[in-house]
Parts: sequence; C-alpha cells; structure tokens
Amino acid sequence: MDWHPKNVMLTALFLATKTTNHPIALEAYTSRIPKTAPNDVLDLEFLVAQSLSFDFTIWHAHRALWGLWLDLQNLPDIRTDELKRAYDVALTHVRASRLTDAELIYTPSQIALACLSLASPQLASAWALSKSDSPFPSPPASPSAESPVLILVALIKAMIVANGSPPDVEAVREVDRRLKICKNPEKVVGSNAYIKKQEEQERKAQEKRKRKAELVRKAMEDGDPFGNEFTEKDELDDDDD
Repeated sequence: MDWHPKNVMLTALFLATKTTNHPIALEAYTSRIPKTAPNDVLDLEFLVAQSLSFDFTIWHAHRALWGLWLDLQNLPDIRTDELKRAYDVALTHVRASRLTDAELIYTPSQIALACLSLASPQLASAWALSKSDSPFPSPPASPSAESPVLILVALIKAMIVANGSPPDVEAVREVDRRLKICKNPEKVVGSNAYIKKQEEQERKAQEKRKRKAELVRKAMEDGDPFGNEFTEKDELDDDDD
C-alpha cells in the first residue's frame, strides 16, 4: 500500500472544497486536523486528480433529495411544514447512507427516494405516484408491494438502518494499526527503505549531471559552445528513472 487511505481521504476532501467553490486555505485546513501537515495533502493532490481523470463532478444523493423536495412542492395537498420536517429527517438518512455501501450499488435518486421513504412513506409514495405514466383513479391507488421500485427502496432502507451508524472507535483504531503495517516502506519517511531509495535517486541524478557536464566540457574544448549534433542519443538521457 503506497498511500494511507486517511491521507487520500483528506486530499480528496481538500479537492472537493475547491471544486465546489468553497476553497479553504491549505494551512487553515490542515491546522484543524491532528497530526496532519500541508505536505500530507499536497503530495497526493495531483495524483488523486489524475486518478479521477480530472473529472470532479459528483452526483450524490443530497442533490437528488433536493430535487425530490422541489418536485413535492408542486403536488397538491402537500403541507409545507410537513414537507420541511420530512426533508430535514431525510437529509439525516442521506448522511447515514454514506456510511454504508449504498453509493457503490444504487443510484443517487434511488438512495434519495429510500431516505425520503424512511422520513415519510406517504410523501415518498405521493412522489412515486406522480411520476407514473398512467393516470390513477381518484383517490389514487397505492403502488403494488411487488413493484420493482418499492422492492429496491426497501433494500436500501434496510441497508441504511442496519449499517448507517459510525463504526466503533476501537475497531477503527485496529484497522488503522494494520494499515500502517501494510504501508510501502519506501514511502515511509525515515525508514531504511526510504533512505535507500532517496540515496539511489540522488546517485542517478548525480550521474546524469556528470554526463551533461562532460558533454558541455567537450563542446567547449572543440570550440563549439553549442556542441555538435547528437549522434548517440543515449549519451544524454533525460529520463528520471
């Protein structure tokens, strides 16, 4: 493991503050996080951005829930105070869903509907009925219990209720201890492997500087400060390896 997941997470969060137009100064950001230096974030910032192919747009369940709330305001016989209370409760369930695997399995809109159903089953049903292609009789018929959407929503609700709570602190500490053992020693500052790698990189850089200096010296001796044509490309190797 080259990088500790905590450092990757902190870097991703710092990137998110910038890409959502809520930038925070790096020093102010790291000063609020114990045992974190600015370099812990900067060292991974470009790597994380490159891994995402510089695509920073994230469609999460928070935005989907906001869309449901706007849709529900256009439905008849919906009390504003009831809708506001349901939205606030559903928002807490959306936050809890981020502690589960829901985002890895289901779409943001499905998660948002499940969270709304946890907060107010009546409002969730009203929204689902409003999106049906066929008109409902008056009063509208209840959606079938066998509906694929309701089955999916029930699965998400069960996942959030079962796993949507913060993990035990001791369990997290135990995982952190194991992750430290799994780290690549060449990335651990001060380790023998790290020092050896730094010395090897310095040796290669020194050799490259010597080769360049020798070529310049020969060119000056030949009376041509710009040197001759490079007939052997391997004499001047600019590779960093």
